[in-house]
Amino acid sequence: MNKRLIALLTAAVLLLSGCSILPTSGTKQFVYNDTGTAGKSSINEKKLLKKLESSGFIPGETQQNTVATQFSITPYSKYGRTLYLLVINGNENYLIYPDGFSTEEITKDFGDDLTLIEQGTKNIYLAATACGADFRAINAIGNIAFSSINAKDWYVQELRDSMNRGSIKFAGKYSAPDYELLTDSKASLAIESTMILHTPAVREKLIKLGIPVLTDYSSYESSAEARMEWVKVYGLITGKWNQAVRFFNEKYDTIRKVDDMEKTGKSVVYFSLDAENNAVVRTSTDYIPGMIRSAGGEYAFSGLTSKNKDSHSPTVSITFEEFYKTANDADVLLVNTTIEGEMKSIADLESKNKLFSDFKAVQNGDVYETSADIYQSVDKSDEIITDMHRIFTGKEPEKYFTRLS
Repeated sequence: MNKRLIALLTAAVLLLSGCSILPTSGTKQFVYNDTGTAGKSSINEKKLLKKLESSGFIPGETQQNTVATQFSITPYSKYGRTLYLLVINGNENYLIYPDGFSTEEITKDFGDDLTLIEQGTKNIYLAATACGADFRAINAIGNIAFSSINAKDWYVQELRDSMNRGSIKFAGKYSAPDYELLTDSKASLAIESTMILHTPAVREKLIKLGIPVLTDYSSYESSAEARMEWVKVYGLITGKWNQAVRFFNEKYDTIRKVDDMEKTGKSVVYFSLDAENNAVVRTSTDYIPGMIRSAGGEYAFSGLTSKNKDSHSPTVSITFEEFYKTANDADVLLVNTTIEGEMKSIADLESKNKLFSDFKAVQNGDVYETSADIYQSVDKSDEIITDMHRIFTGKEPEKYFTRLS
């Protein structure tokens, strides 16, 4: 997507407030293009600002996020109507416009600089499964008409029920959507995860077919609270902004109360095993270690970063030998079994590698597996953190973890 408009609109807001952060060289650094590498876009500030002013947009005050860093929302008025500029990942620009607002002039003036989405839009193709919980949180399941996964793979019960009733249809995987179904049914919007960055041709084809594409970057947030704040994005799009703000504020307050509870000092490892039984652990800046810290624990792999400095992957695969050095003395093991399948006992874990029998947590019986729905429950992050806190204080978890015996 062309990156000019965000600089234009940002310049307008900043000039109105008497300051500017745009570089004087006329270029702006951004992070992602289709190759996933850094690039630059040329910006002529004065020319673009003049274009904005001549287009009649009047900026309001940008909505201040509480913790999320990967999106911003700024209201604009034109012809007495309120529109919203939604900027995602610093360089993907969406204009959310009200029902009945003519977009012909905007399309003519800005073309590919801006993706237009009608507020309250329905017939959405949801290809970012982590977002399903956000729609549940604001009672907007009815805005979704198509899914990239089958009913059996949904752990958001309301979405599974809607698919079983036929009100939401399977429209192909994110990497191979059913274009004919989506176009014949007049899909209004495709919401994709960052996995779409690996299949840019799919994104481009959807756009050519007249289906706007919004990429969800909530996975780039470093805390559960920040991921939860993305409910505001979907509240804005579906016309349920007030519900989204109210939901987030309530959940945020709950998490803060958990965060104020006792710090147990328990050393915690969160991991899974791949097909070769190597360990897959989370980077220390990922939201899962953040949840562990909020729950009063200490993430054992502190300081761990991706081996590829340009990667945004939240996981790192390490040899079992490397894993053993750190995890052997951990107080608690949290085993992510959502990929390789559930375990019924510690014996199942030891069958993967006999060295697990040496682990402190195994010997003490402090090994827990995750529930299948944990990654589709972003709206329940406060409950997941509370469950972790129960584990770290010697109590039994209630829903999202199960002790292995």
